[in-house]
Amino acid sequence: MHKNKEIRSKLLSDGYAIFAVEDMNTLDELRQVVCSSLDIGPDTSLDMSHSRISIDEINERRIGAFRELNKIPGWGQKYFSLAKSICVDLLGPDISIQSKLNLSIQLPDDMTSTLGLHTDALSGQSVFEIVLWVPLTNAYGSNSMYIYPRNISYEMLSKMREYERDGMDALFEKYKSFARFLKVDYGSALIFSPTMFHGNVVNRTHKSRVSINCRFKNLFSPESETGERRLGSFYRLLTVSEITRLGLSYRDENISFDD
Repeated sequence: MHKNKEIRSKLLSDGYAIFAVEDMNTLDELRQVVCSSLDIGPDTSLDMSHSRISIDEINERRIGAFRELNKIPGWGQKYFSLAKSICVDLLGPDISIQSKLNLSIQLPDDMTSTLGLHTDALSGQSVFEIVLWVPLTNAYGSNSMYIYPRNISYEMLSKMREYERDGMDALFEKYKSFARFLKVDYGSALIFSPTMFHGNVVNRTHKSRVSINCRFKNLFSPESETGERRLGSFYRLLTVSEITRLGLSYRDENISFDD
C-alpha cells in the first residue's frame, strides 16, 4: 500500500511516523470506556477532564480507567486494528503484543505526570519492537509528547557517557531546541522506535491530554534470556501465521494458539 510505504520511509528516516488510524469505530469505543470510567459524561469533553478531576486524585482515577481498558474482551485485537496493516507490514504476520494496554493522562499544570527524557531501549525494552501511541484527545504543544528524530537521538546516545554525572535533565537541556512536540489529533496515531529519545513536560495548555499506548514485536525477534521483558510475561501472543502453525504443530498436533 502506498500509505504504508510512506510510513515505512518516515519511520526509517525519523524514527517515528504519524498516520490516520485504520479503525475509528474501535477508537471511539476505547475512548468511551475511558470516559465512562472517569465519569466524563456527554456534557464534558475528555480534554476538559481537569474540570472534573483534581490533580490530587488523577493517579487513582487513571489506574481505575487503566483496569477497565484491560478488562475489555479482546482488547489486544481491538488495539491492533487501529494500525493492523502497518504493524503487519513492519513486523510480519507473527506478532506478540505487550500484555497490558497503558493509559496516560496529563492535566494542565500537573507536575506529577511528567516523564523525563529517556529511550525505552535504555530501560530494557527490545530494540526490535514498535510503540503505538494513540491520543484520545487532540495532542499538541506541551500537552503532547516530544520526540527527537533519529539522527539527533543517535547523537544524544553517543553523548551518554559525558552526562553520567549531570544526568538526563542536563542532556535534555543541551538538546532541548531539537525536541519535536508532536501534533497528533484524535483519529491519528504515532508509531515510533524504542531507540528514539522522547518524554513529556508539564502541560501548560488549557486542555487535558489522554492517550493510550502499547508495544508490538515480531514473535521471533531476539529477546533477553533473563528478566521480565519476554514472551509469556511482558508480551503475549497476538497473531500467528499459517506457516508458523504448521511448523510448531509438526511434533505436537494438539498445540493450541488460542488466547
